[in-house]
Amino acid sequence: MQEHVQVDSSKCKACRRCEIACIASHHGLDFKTAMKQKALYSPRCWAIKGDEFKTSVRCHCCDPAPCCNICPTGALHQNPDGSFSIHPELCAGCMMCASVCPYGVISPEVIGRQQEDTAENLPATPARTIAIRCDLCHDWRLEKGVEYTACMEACLSQALSLVKKDGTIVLAPKPEKKPAAKQAVAAEAPKAEAEEKKKAN
Repeated sequence: MQEHVQVDSSKCKACRRCEIACIASHHGLDFKTAMKQKALYSPRCWAIKGDEFKTSVRCHCCDPAPCCNICPTGALHQNPDGSFSIHPELCAGCMMCASVCPYGVISPEVIGRQQEDTAENLPATPARTIAIRCDLCHDWRLEKGVEYTACMEACLSQALSLVKKDGTIVLAPKPEKKPAAKQAVAAEAPKAEAEEKKKAN
């Protein structure tokens, strides 16, 4: 069994927070910016809603993986232990991987800067299309030092969990509820009164 994210559809609200978090984690954006720029990028997981169901659709980390077997350039490679290596620089954009994915979770995305980025002094680079698929937030998890993925962290209903190779199930920390505006004001009132008394003394 390969490490993968599983979905409890009974908990999914199809809110699409997983999609936004996916974009944010792979493009170095915060959640609000990713939400505004969603049209520019492709997520690697999708929330779908039917008449009687809601669920998140994502890579199942097949073993053997059809997408890796058919990739002509080695951009998608399955290692001997069943894990995956993804090399976007080798991708030819042929999308053969997408044609054989049994879950339809590989998408095209345009990369490259068609204009010079004067803010960061970066030259323009040719735009090209590559295939993208879930990488279980490999780099993001290393950077954050966590076991869960970005989509799991963003899921308010905890519908997503990570199943490790040994069957261990990992959950992201339960999101903390932000206090309502009235509660926040009420909580600050005693502090303000205390400050006023200090000034008076």
